[in-house]
Amino acid sequence: MQSLVNNTVYTMTLHDVLFGDVWICSGQSNMQMAVIDIFNATEEINNAGKYPKIRIFTAALRASDTPIEELIDIVENWSVASPQSVGGPSFHYMSAVCWLYGRMIHEALGGRPIGLIATSWGGTFIEYWMPPSALHDCGISPNAVVPLQLQDQHAEAMSPNNTKLFNSMIYPFMRIVIYGVIWYQGESNILYNPDKYACTFAKLIQYWRQIWNERTNGLTDLQFPFGFVQISTWSNTSTTVGLFPVIRWHQTFDMGYVPNNVVPKVFMAVSLDLRDDPNG
Repeated sequence: MQSLVNNTVYTMTLHDVLFGDVWICSGQSNMQMAVIDIFNATEEINNAGKYPKIRIFTAALRASDTPIEELIDIVENWSVASPQSVGGPSFHYMSAVCWLYGRMIHEALGGRPIGLIATSWGGTFIEYWMPPSALHDCGISPNAVVPLQLQDQHAEAMSPNNTKLFNSMIYPFMRIVIYGVIWYQGESNILYNPDKYACTFAKLIQYWRQIWNERTNGLTDLQFPFGFVQISTWSNTSTTVGLFPVIRWHQTFDMGYVPNNVVPKVFMAVSLDLRDDPNG
C-alpha cells in the first residue's frame, strides 16, 4: 500500500476478516429486547461462542435533525459472537430477535458468515424511521409533532418529530452493502396514524431499498429481502377488539398475506398464535 501523503510504501495487515451476508435489525422494543431477557437466555448466551462466524453490532439510541454519515454513538462495536458480546444488559445488547434470526440462517446456510446490525428503539412510531419523501407519499409532514400525550419517557432524547431516527440510526448504515432487513414494530402505531400504516410500512420498505441501492452504487439489491414479525396478541380482559387487528392487516398492505404484488420480496413471521400466556 502506498501513502498519498508522502509516497511512503508500507504494509497493512487486516486480521479476522469475513465475507458474508449483513442483515439490519430494526424496530421498537420487541426488536430491542436483549438475549438476556428471553426464556432460555442462559443456554443461548453460553452457546454463543460456538458461532465465531457471526459478527454483531448495536447502535446507540440517538436522534438527529438531518441525515448524518456517521453514528453519533455505539453501544457495541463489531464483535465476534461470544457469551460476553451476546449476553449484554437487558434491552441493551444483543437484540434477541436479531441474534436468534442470524443464528438460524447461519446454521441453515451451512455456516455462512453473518453480520448482524441491531438498530432499534423501544416505543417508537414507524414515522420516526422514515425519510421525508416516504412520509410525503403518505400525506404526513416530516415536521409533524407527535401529540404530547403519546410521547414516551424517552421523548426528550428521541424527539417528538418524524424522521429523526432514520437520520441517525439508519442513514449512517446506508453505505454498507446489506443482504436484507428484519423489522419488528407496529404496536406503538395503534395510537398514532394507525389508518396510514399500510402506506407508511410500504413506503418505508420502498425508500429504504431505493436509498440503500443508490448509496452503495447498486451493490445492495434494489429488492433486498425484508422480513417482519406479525403483531401478536395481547392479554386483554375488555370486550373491545382494539386496533391490533387493524395493524396486522396493514402489515400485509391490506392484502392479508405476503409476499404480494404491493411490495415484493417481503416475508412475515406469523406470531398470532404464539402468545407466552399459559392460557393461550
